[in-house]
Amino acid sequence: MKFFIILAYNSEILSKFAEAKKKLMKHIKTALIGFGYRGKQLLRLLRTIENFEIVGIADINGCGDSESPGASFYQGEEAYKMMLDEQQPNLVFITTPWHLHITHATECILRNCHVALEIKGGLCQDEYAPLQEIAQQKGVKVFPLENTLFMREILAVKRMVDEGALGEIIYMRGGYRHDLRKLLLDDNGVLGGRKGTESVWRSRFYSHHNADIYPTHGLGPLCMILGIGKTDHLAWLTSFATKAVGLRQHMSEDDNTPITLGDIISTQIETQGGTLISLTHDTTLPRPRSLDFEVQGSLGIWDGVNRRIYLEEMNSETWQDDHAILALYESREWQLWGEKALKHDSHHQGMDYIMLRCVAAELTKTASADSAGSIRYPATLNDLALWTSVTLLSEISIREHRRVAFGYSSDLQYKKNMNL
Repeated sequence: MKFFIILAYNSEILSKFAEAKKKLMKHIKTALIGFGYRGKQLLRLLRTIENFEIVGIADINGCGDSESPGASFYQGEEAYKMMLDEQQPNLVFITTPWHLHITHATECILRNCHVALEIKGGLCQDEYAPLQEIAQQKGVKVFPLENTLFMREILAVKRMVDEGALGEIIYMRGGYRHDLRKLLLDDNGVLGGRKGTESVWRSRFYSHHNADIYPTHGLGPLCMILGIGKTDHLAWLTSFATKAVGLRQHMSEDDNTPITLGDIISTQIETQGGTLISLTHDTTLPRPRSLDFEVQGSLGIWDGVNRRIYLEEMNSETWQDDHAILALYESREWQLWGEKALKHDSHHQGMDYIMLRCVAAELTKTASADSAGSIRYPATLNDLALWTSVTLLSEISIREHRRVAFGYSSDLQYKKNMNL
């Protein structure tokens, strides 16, 4: 009798321990570095997902208690290091200015923290290489926070392509087409004059570069759909720039800052498999916002701008509204979380919420027995390094009026490695 009592007692302890372990693994101690506009957006959404426990927020500026309830706030340029040491988070979201991403991410990884890294970097050649090396050494994950990967229609089109519904993919188009002049200029027409906002640092790219400075919104989803890095690879790039008029015509006469970035940057990318990808950067002319998506294959075409589709099997040269067809290819992510995504994330049509859910699913999959346990985050730091390299390569192409190779420090080395 005593034996059975002890056995039952031990079984109860083991059961409670297993349950506690399961809960612990589903519990992600989360911190944020950077608490501007984007950081506050993400914090609001993180609080709607049960997996994330916000333990700390660090920013160079102050923060009201009402903005960070229940989380310790660290103020100052180096305060984030104290936060990392004291709070020991499992995961850190980095939403600081682009030029600080590598520094902040490195400090997190050295402390064995997973990193959710905002877009974008790639400001110089091989910028991500040290980060890639230490992340691999430490065995931590870096999640590129490219939210357009999680658009409902993008994930549905990816499934269509995976299942062959559009045939062999021949041509793709995407871009970042968004009038940013009200962000870049203050009310008096001074470039970078909106103090305390991203206007201060982001505007500098328009006076120092002539390149596609924000390629990831358009390129990331297209690379995911096409299987870049798995079944195909980016090979060559050629970019063109227009004259710069849009910013100057709204700038103050007293602001003599030179504008070097063309109003339109058009980039043509060739893949090894023979697919052509067109990218457009267009942020200083009047226009409605658009990501300009189009995917064309040997069996049909999807027009993401006008939300229409044409399949060869329709036997009629007439576009159809894409909603009914894409609903047949609804992604697993949107099946699981779509209702809550639209409820909590109306600003970005649910894609930020789905993105955060996928981060949680990736980090907790070993403890998850539900259907989310098989969901993988669709992008890595290697992908981010590839996408952002378009900035540097497009600048070279525009400056030197030539075609430039992906992936290597010189075209000659690329040809040697690819046996071209």
